[in-house]
Amino acid sequence: MYRERLAIATATLAHLAERGADPSEIAAAATAIWRAIYAELSRIIGSRGMYALYERSLHSARTSFPWLGVVHDTGRHSGEFDGLREALSLQSATVGAAANTLLLEIFCDQLSNLVGESLTERLLAAVWDNTSSGPAV
Repeated sequence: MYRERLAIATATLAHLAERGADPSEIAAAATAIWRAIYAELSRIIGSRGMYALYERSLHSARTSFPWLGVVHDTGRHSGEFDGLREALSLQSATVGAAANTLLLEIFCDQLSNLVGESLTERLLAAVWDNTSSGPAV
């Protein structure tokens, strides 16, 4: 169930890229999703737990997007994801959107493996609701 809502959220980035969005716009939209995830999950699993899953996801995504190896988010307690935003803004919009999609998929799958699909859906419901109710693309 969470996979369908994740697909809708990540499709927004793909549509932005297809319509000629600047890489910095993709990076800003992507980090907005990550900040929303951080806001929801850090209350439950703490910022350390949230960043442990995020770092593990980054590590896995590097096999497809090696340039993600330069991502170092120093604001672990602020939930800003500046390192990711900077790395995405240096790529083309299409590549940045694809990398963030893979990163989100890995992250959600790892969360689902830990707590189950149903709880993952409930934990991230507010994130997907806010993402899908954003401005039309």
